[in-house]
Amino acid sequence: MDLRQIRYFLTVAEERNITRAAERLHLSQPPLSRALMDLEEELGCTLIVRGKRHVTLTPEGLALKRRGEQILALADIAKTEISDVKKGISGTLYLGHVDSNGPSLAAEWISSFKKEYPNVTYNLWCGTVDDLTYRMKSGLLELAITMTPLNTEQLDGITVYSDSWAAIIPGSHPLAKSKKQTVSLKDIADNDLIISSRHSREEEIRSWFESTGKEPHFIVKTAHSSNASKLVDQNIGIAIFPASVAKNISADSNVVVKKITPAVNVDYILSWDKEKIPSALAMKFIEHVRNLYS
Repeated sequence: MDLRQIRYFLTVAEERNITRAAERLHLSQPPLSRALMDLEEELGCTLIVRGKRHVTLTPEGLALKRRGEQILALADIAKTEISDVKKGISGTLYLGHVDSNGPSLAAEWISSFKKEYPNVTYNLWCGTVDDLTYRMKSGLLELAITMTPLNTEQLDGITVYSDSWAAIIPGSHPLAKSKKQTVSLKDIADNDLIISSRHSREEEIRSWFESTGKEPHFIVKTAHSSNASKLVDQNIGIAIFPASVAKNISADSNVVVKKITPAVNVDYILSWDKEKIPSALAMKFIEHVRNLYS
């Protein structure tokens, strides 16, 4: 199995039609069909089921599609890193970040790093801590802005920012209209709640409510605070996210952000895979961020 075969297969998977895939690849249909048959023979399974109008991926085909996309991404990263060695500090930095304050931190760091290394480009990816950890372990990201709790068995990192938890409340809710600047867990315990889709975060938040004697009801789980604020704006529930999420909420949103008491802090961490040696570019970026907070 080579990169050419994987690229052919992924094109067919995207187009769901061999004729259109062949046109996109600037091939005639027979060599493309032959390449797919060779791939199926090598793997010992059927990857696609051919229908009259389109093809359908088998479970094995879906698995190859997922892994094939990663393989091509890793091949691009390898080319970039080799180019970096030849050119010095340049190339592309693959940086991930959580939502909430992650975009702001990434923007600040890139802005200051750009002044020292103007030839560097950036590929940003946003997701939950679990998503980011998986992508770093898979080699699809070199660095990521994650949040506590950090999986110290897999990741290393430096703490860069501390935040407190807050409730995003619909503007029509009595808690939003109250003059109090904070809300307690008891205040929000009986409401439908919107939280992060990170599993460990759900367990953490659930444990906070033990002191109230009430079981929280999580109506929506989402990776992005921007989604959460839109859900709150539609009066679906109260969202629990870091307080810095307020800077990402549009001015026309009918929501109110109040910190939760008793206060619980969450730290943002610039993280990397502790089992891999960062590239020269990633090392420079880590050093740059470390100096910002020294």
